[in-house]
This record gives sequence, C-alpha cells and structure tokens, in this order.
Amino acid sequence: MMKTPAAIALFSGMAVMTGLAPCPVHADPSAQFVNAGGYAAVEADRLWDAINEALSEASPQSALLPAADIGPMPLAVFALDMSEPGLERVRYRIRYGTNWIDAPPSAAPLPISYIEVVRFNLGPAIRDDLIGTLGDEHVAGEEEFGVGPHVGWRLMTRPIMGNRAMIMAAGRMEIGATAAQGEACLGSPCLDVRSPIETAAAWGELEHAGAVSRGPWPDRSGNVVAPAVATDLLLGEIDDIETDMAPSEPKIPDWAIEAVIDVNLGQDEGLDAVYRWDGLLDGSVAAIWERLASFSTGSGEPTMFRARAYECARGPEFAPPGEFCP
Repeated sequence: MMKTPAAIALFSGMAVMTGLAPCPVHADPSAQFVNAGGYAAVEADRLWDAINEALSEASPQSALLPAADIGPMPLAVFALDMSEPGLERVRYRIRYGTNWIDAPPSAAPLPISYIEVVRFNLGPAIRDDLIGTLGDEHVAGEEEFGVGPHVGWRLMTRPIMGNRAMIMAAGRMEIGATAAQGEACLGSPCLDVRSPIETAAAWGELEHAGAVSRGPWPDRSGNVVAPAVATDLLLGEIDDIETDMAPSEPKIPDWAIEAVIDVNLGQDEGLDAVYRWDGLLDGSVAAIWERLASFSTGSGEPTMFRARAYECARGPEFAPPGEFCP
C-alpha cells in the first residue's frame, strides 16, 4: 500500500495522522461536513501535497500536478488508501453529492463536491464466519485476516486553476465496531461477509472491458485493479451533478451516488465494484447502476469486466438486461 513519509503513526492503538495535522474548519460553513459526527479536520493543503507526492509524475509536457486530472471520488479513495495501513479484505462505501454555489459577479456557478469514503475491515467478520462453519481450531489467527479499524474520510473539492478536484477541506474518523454494525451499503449491512453487488440489480452478462490505463497511479503489480483505479474507471469522469435548482448558498447536498467496492472477500483474489446514481432528471430512469469486476487470472495483468443496469421510474423495477426503461 502506498504511503507518504511519516503519514501514519500509532498512538494508544489508534491510527493518528502525523503528516496531516488537524486544522481549523474552513471558513465556508458547509465545511462542517468534514468535522461533524466525530470526524476530525485534516489540513487540506498538506493532504493535497501528500497525494501528489504519492502519485506518479505528471507528463513532462504538463505544468500541472499529477492529481490535476483526477476526479473527486477516485481522489478521495486514494487519499484514504495512501494514508491508512493496508488491509486485505475490505469493503468501501463511497457517497457523493454536488452543491452549486453562486460564484463572484460575472462568473459561472461553481460546483462543490462532497465525498465520503468509508473502508470497512471485513477480515474479522470473515474469520468469525469461518469459525462458525469450521470451528476455531481450523481457522487461522486474527493477524492472518487483517487487524485494523474501520475508517472514514470526507473531502470537499472544487475545480480551480486546471485542477478538477482541488481539496477545500478534509476530515478523518475511526468507526467503532458497534457503529459499523449499523451502517448500510446499498441497503445491506456493511459488515455482511456476503456481497450485496450480485443481487443489487438486474445485471446482464459481464463483458470484457479491455486493458487498464496506467494514468497517474503508482506502479502496482497485481492481478486485480486497485480500489482507487476501479473508482476512477467507474466514476472518474464525474466532477459534478446537474440539477434544476438555482445556485445557492453553500450547503451539504443529498447523496446522489452510492458506490460499493468489495476487495478479496472470496477465496481468490478479486475486486467487485458497483455504483447507483439516482435523482436523475429523467422521467423513465430512476437510477443508473454500473458494475466493474476484476478477477485474478494468474497472468500478472488485471482483467476486468463490466455490466450496466437501469432502474425504472415506472413499470418493472429494472429494465431487461441490454434494454432501456419504458
């Protein structure tokens, strides 16, 4: 797992950001988003610098930083992954919303992105499930399944000076076991060892998606794509969400997109990711679902498959695979 120098220290058994120190809340009142509900503010400028340090070098012909062309959601997933100790068996929940605010006179309205990424450590739950099936004497110790907290990160970003998602404010929180048990991922318990993805929508056949572009991501050898790369492939083109509401004062928006990424929950190495995007300005489609799966083939190169589904606003719950809603 890629980490910046001195990014993580252990203090009293809890992960504490050292290179990313707490900071005062941003002047924008909607920045309460990053320190509400137990989140502690993280210094935005230092986080931005750490992300760019951890990414691959930008093109020699570019005057922009490596993170300049990364969208809000993959940027947030990468911020979490580069800052936290690596875990093998995890579930990510990503939630996203946009608020358009009034810009200075004669300027176009400005989109502010709100992103929350929570990484749930499913190692202990998988171990407990195996113990219930096989017995304690036949299951490896806790360390083999991954020891570490559930952790959440929140980012507010905006486009500025050629950067698609410059960080305005950020926050981090460790989530206790009891609180994590009450969290839902696509309507299912986030700590359920069974993935909600397969039955979440009326998927058709998974279609081969071709090769993975390296982009600015650190060089990672492996048989499946990294979570930040999967998020980039699924949601990297989204900088904002259209709305029929007029620009207003800064405020925390409703979530429009929820995504779930399951990593190594089966017997073999693999990643399964999905998002649901609702609140569309469409009379027939209630939500768009898209899925990306990456499985180990032993070749050393990630293999990916994709599928899409349409949740209907009227008539059947989902359109038949390969068709549109009536």
